[in-house]
Amino acid sequence: MDGGEMRFRVSVVRDDCLDRFLRVGSGGFGQIFRARHTLWGTDVAVKLLHYKEGSASSAQREAELMFDAGNSNVVRVLGVYEGRLGDPQRPLQCGLVLEFLARGSLEDLLQRLAAPPPCALALRMALQVSLGMNFLHQLTPPILHLDLKPSNVLLSDSLDAKITDFGLSRVAENVCKYTGVNDEDEGGTLSYMPPEALQSSSYKPSKAFDVYSYGILLWSIITGKEPYSGVQSSLVRFRIPLGDRPDLASVDCSETEGLDELLKLMMQCWDQEPHRRPSFLDCVHAITAIYTMHARRLNDDVHDVLEQLQDDEICSSLRSVQISRKPHRGNRCRLHRDRTERMQSSCSSTGGSYQENTASDVQSSCAGQHVQCFRSSDRK
Repeated sequence: MDGGEMRFRVSVVRDDCLDRFLRVGSGGFGQIFRARHTLWGTDVAVKLLHYKEGSASSAQREAELMFDAGNSNVVRVLGVYEGRLGDPQRPLQCGLVLEFLARGSLEDLLQRLAAPPPCALALRMALQVSLGMNFLHQLTPPILHLDLKPSNVLLSDSLDAKITDFGLSRVAENVCKYTGVNDEDEGGTLSYMPPEALQSSSYKPSKAFDVYSYGILLWSIITGKEPYSGVQSSLVRFRIPLGDRPDLASVDCSETEGLDELLKLMMQCWDQEPHRRPSFLDCVHAITAIYTMHARRLNDDVHDVLEQLQDDEICSSLRSVQISRKPHRGNRCRLHRDRTERMQSSCSSTGGSYQENTASDVQSSCAGQHVQCFRSSDRK
């Protein structure tokens, strides 16, 4: 401390070393851009904060918090951003500079697959999230995430999972209360909040908050769906404190070794009583035991998913670009030609996005039939 000012350990990154800003999404605090760091020679993610008085200090505090959370299963913070996104006409903005993960989020993956990930990959993701969260909770003082959900789990090129977005995180000893969420948010964060957080405006979060969210996240990984999809947020807010949880009717434990143990852990995580929920260290041990049953399939699972994502990208290209089926100079690779023609046929038969059809089907099945989206409390 010098002259009454706090010394921060993270560097400040400005526009003079950033290039090629591209908006790639938005988070709870503001927009997210991809940019090229010209001195580091790599792409980074710039997470802006909604501009308000004190935003710069908020960015510094969050950066320091994430700096303390350095772990292979947590997205690395590289600096604090201050700039105008390369445009001098823009207002000065601030945010965080993070490692860039090109595969997007777990939420993106589930939407693109329109199905659960294959078993070994799903279990590795679940294990990596539990490892990252256990690391945060074991810090002194512990770090609470308070917004754990698929959109806050990012994926590397090899589909390794990393936890991100500490916008709601607080050092545990300094947390006074949880601020809640917007009732207009259909699902989203509300779907991952524990019952005790919905019952009292003076609720003080604990580690059990994150464990509950992890249980719901496990359900999303296992089913490939968003919990309570199509259900009014007011109904979700009312029924969770009564003991209702996402529906398990479609999960068949007989098809996958160890799935019954995973479901048991999941239900322990979302237990109505916070003190009955396991620690993340318990989760790590339980999922490790299940993952070892399927680990030999991991490379194949990762390859299959990456191939499916590539096919999806080809579909998108074929819908926007006219491709001739005539072989070029008679030497075009037969495998590539067959694959392209299969994708043309697939895109034509679906008439669009698998994601749109699936989302429509889910919403249709849930509309007016909330029992299909909830597991009633008497079946716990």
